[in-house]
Amino acid sequence: MGDKDNNFPAVSAKWAMREYPNARHAERDMLISLADLRKGMTVLDLQAAGGYLADGIFEYLNGEVDLICLEPCEALSSRLSSRYHLVEDKVESWSSIKSDSIDVVLGLAGLHHSENQLETVCEAYRALKPGGQLVICDVIDDSDIALWLNEYVDRHNPSGHKGTFLNKAELSELYRQAGFYSMAVKTESVPWLFDTEEGAGRFFKGLFGLNVSEVEVLKAMKERLSLIKHDDCCLIDWKLVYGKAVK
Repeated sequence: MGDKDNNFPAVSAKWAMREYPNARHAERDMLISLADLRKGMTVLDLQAAGGYLADGIFEYLNGEVDLICLEPCEALSSRLSSRYHLVEDKVESWSSIKSDSIDVVLGLAGLHHSENQLETVCEAYRALKPGGQLVICDVIDDSDIALWLNEYVDRHNPSGHKGTFLNKAELSELYRQAGFYSMAVKTESVPWLFDTEEGAGRFFKGLFGLNVSEVEVLKAMKERLSLIKHDDCCLIDWKLVYGKAVK
């Protein structure tokens, strides 16, 4: 495959979230529900990708929010809405963000791409106002999802994927070392939802930028992940670690 840049997420196909806009709502809604978001706040979306979380925050607050999207990958940041302020700093050093200027920092499953997770969390602490909140979710270390990403996606995405994942204790320790005084960390089941198994396979191929067929992707999903088929839908069992900390 040649050289791989594992510091950026596997770039998704543009059509994936457009065709399946509701598939990941459970994980996004859980993250938003944990933050005490109020209209008029300044909110930073950490590793915003194409704006899926930012769009959810914007909708939740009826547009009454100053939204900063920190996304260093141009292939993803180019998809962001012009209504957000784009910052292209590295996730380990936010030189464009003033200290004590942000009310809430939210991160949706992107911390595992940081080259130095403590530096990233410390930057959130620096940027937050006193009483500000850092709310992050990410893949759990040694889980089926972690193996899916670091083995299957790594093998079949041209850019590869080698994330550094966390368990509850490790995320709590990051918060503690950064200086946060109040922490709440838990695991949550936030299944991804599809009308059919075939739809799930197509979405996974597109979302993770896989260079194998949808049939092959679905076969691998059945072998590596938990697919739960009902009469009217298909669920992919998805569990993440969620952590909220207050400065």
